[in-house]
Amino acid sequence: MRKQMRELTSLLFLCATALIWVGCSGNNGCCDYNDCNVPMCCEQPCGQVCDPCDPCDPVCQVCPDPCCEPLCKPAAKCRHPNYNELCCIDGITVYARNPKMCMLGDQYPLEFDIKACKDVCDVRVTTTLPDGVTFMRSEPEAKVDGKTLIWDIGHMQCGECIPAKVWVKCECEGEQCACFCATATPVRFCSLLCAKPILECRKCGPDECAPGDPINYTVTVTNRGSCTATGVVVTDNVPERLEHASGLRTLQYNLGCLEPCECKRINMCFKVVERGEVCNTAVVTACNADTVSCSSKCIVCAECATIDKVGPAEVMIGQNADYQITVTNTGDKPLTQVVVTDCAPRATSIVAANGAKINGNQAVWRMKQLNPGEKVSFSITLTTCTPGCYTNRVTLNNCQGCVERDEVTTRWKGRPALTMCIKDTKDPICIGEPTSYCVEVENQGSEPDNGVVVVVRFPPEVVPESLGGDVAGTISGQTVTFEPYNHFYPRQRLCYRVNARAKSSGDARVVAEVSSDSIKTPIVQQESTIVN
Repeated sequence: MRKQMRELTSLLFLCATALIWVGCSGNNGCCDYNDCNVPMCCEQPCGQVCDPCDPCDPVCQVCPDPCCEPLCKPAAKCRHPNYNELCCIDGITVYARNPKMCMLGDQYPLEFDIKACKDVCDVRVTTTLPDGVTFMRSEPEAKVDGKTLIWDIGHMQCGECIPAKVWVKCECEGEQCACFCATATPVRFCSLLCAKPILECRKCGPDECAPGDPINYTVTVTNRGSCTATGVVVTDNVPERLEHASGLRTLQYNLGCLEPCECKRINMCFKVVERGEVCNTAVVTACNADTVSCSSKCIVCAECATIDKVGPAEVMIGQNADYQITVTNTGDKPLTQVVVTDCAPRATSIVAANGAKINGNQAVWRMKQLNPGEKVSFSITLTTCTPGCYTNRVTLNNCQGCVERDEVTTRWKGRPALTMCIKDTKDPICIGEPTSYCVEVENQGSEPDNGVVVVVRFPPEVVPESLGGDVAGTISGQTVTFEPYNHFYPRQRLCYRVNARAKSSGDARVVAEVSSDSIKTPIVQQESTIVN
């Protein structure tokens, strides 16, 4: 053992001696280099002329003057790139970048992109500015502590990127290297979605309509919330002025479920039955949403008018018949270009029509406008010489399409005209012989007559014995009276017969009289019979 230790010690001594010798011989007398990478000689003094600033001059074997200034300043080189990336295990990455070069006295930006690789919290980014720059401003604003800038970001979600920028001013030459670091705490989240369905209802319909018209409504229900609305039901209460084809006064529509931003539409059709304002309201309910409603108002207005005509029921022919025409705007809007036309029957003629333009048997009145509730009257006078019943019609027209009519029937009465004749069947006669007298009455007029009464008066020479003909009668002494006859129509003829016998000789004058409701003074005719 001792022998081995002696051998090892000898070997180490020899190795050390060899190393010392090799190091000294390899330097050529130089043992060190200065900061300019120039060899510093350690054995021989300088004895020859050389360029002291050229370390490669073989003539110069001496150490150059450390204070010797170079002829030119070499270009500076940065030890670090002008951009870099910091990948943290904490879950964030910071990417920083500078311009490659900046002129002395200029401002330049130092930019950061802070990106979260996972959900993190307590994010803090710190940068330390070099001594050769002056801080100007930052965005977002950083907390400044001397040369240190601090951004407390807080919570960041995975994939979120926040840019930051610092403006500094370069105050000295050389490399200006900023140091930056970042810290964050990885986190995990346990979340709950808190949502609410919000229903919106809108009802669209016409602003105006007329009675009898169909009216259509559209109800749109939209879910403006953040979750599904379930059990959505639309209820529509039918207003009094409207009717539904089903006859129901309450309509219900089941819409089911409405997803967020989903909308559903309902079309409803009603019939307008009454004038006035109609407010139709739809109520929307759901199992998990608040109740909402929507309404639509409509004015039910009419563009209408009435026309009334009055006149006499009966007029004697040859006389004038006066008619009054009244036009009334019974609607809710003005009527324009109103035209009233009266057409007289052909058998009649227009005597007067104030304010109208007369063309033959037609009278026309024109008005530019007739306001709601306004009433206008017109008059027209007709006449005729032809008896009969004639209907006088009047028509109303306007630009709104309203057409109305009215009429009046007048009976133009004629006059009854009765004629009478009396004849004997045998003339002359002897005493004791019979003869008959025929009285004929005819209505030659144009109107029926009533209460037609025939009376026959006999002289002493002739005595009435019996009656015959169309009308019954009675004999009272020398006077025969027939019963009154009604509805004695024009061109109708009645025959009255009286059988008589001669009593004494002479010129017997038999007198017949006829009277009626229209003939108050009797018509008298006589027949002469000679009795021998």
